[in-house]
Amino acid sequence: MSSLSQMNLQLGRALAWSEIDLAPEVPGVYAWYSRLIISKADIDDVVKRVQLARQESEAKARAEVENALDRFIFSPYRETPYQVAMRGQLKPKFSGEVHHEPSKSDSLIGRLASNPERFRTVADVLRSAAPWFTAPLYIGMAINLRSRLKQHRNKIVELRDLQGLGSIDEATEAGFANQVVARNFDPTNLFVHIAEVDVDNSEHNDLENILNRINYPIFGRN
Repeated sequence: MSSLSQMNLQLGRALAWSEIDLAPEVPGVYAWYSRLIISKADIDDVVKRVQLARQESEAKARAEVENALDRFIFSPYRETPYQVAMRGQLKPKFSGEVHHEPSKSDSLIGRLASNPERFRTVADVLRSAAPWFTAPLYIGMAINLRSRLKQHRNKIVELRDLQGLGSIDEATEAGFANQVVARNFDPTNLFVHIAEVDVDNSEHNDLENILNRINYPIFGRN
């Protein structure tokens, strides 16, 4: 095909982490997602901590709820810092990093502090929320889907192995694989949606550029 107006986007499908080798060796677009799974043991621990904290004070119970929300839900999806610059006419100039501070509803914290058993329902819903109710982690375009997805997988495995040996800096870095490892995502919870796309080499960058700008993947800005 010679133009995006003639592009043929074939119906996509999802591949689990263990199915990456089954991706077709054709051009296509892909989007990575993660199932947000909180183990029963972790939920039991949160419920117990909040219940014990409530015996001391409402404030301590709310603090335990906030800690749990940060640890299991918000922190892995925290945006990397933005570089900002401010200036005004005949004014000093300012530049530096601004950090994402996930907002948590006071009413949500209050409900969970009053009845921490509600965490179980939250965990059950979040487990099946992706991809319909979550943003993609990363969107890309490949001339060969299988080859590109295997590169992602192999890089994640390599970085996790290095992390286990203490051989890499765990500071948040750019790049999909780096983000997955730095934020301690379990790769087995990752899955990827793919769609075969009939485009040539000169067009796939255009498509990737547009999809990133209208979907805002958490770990990718193209």
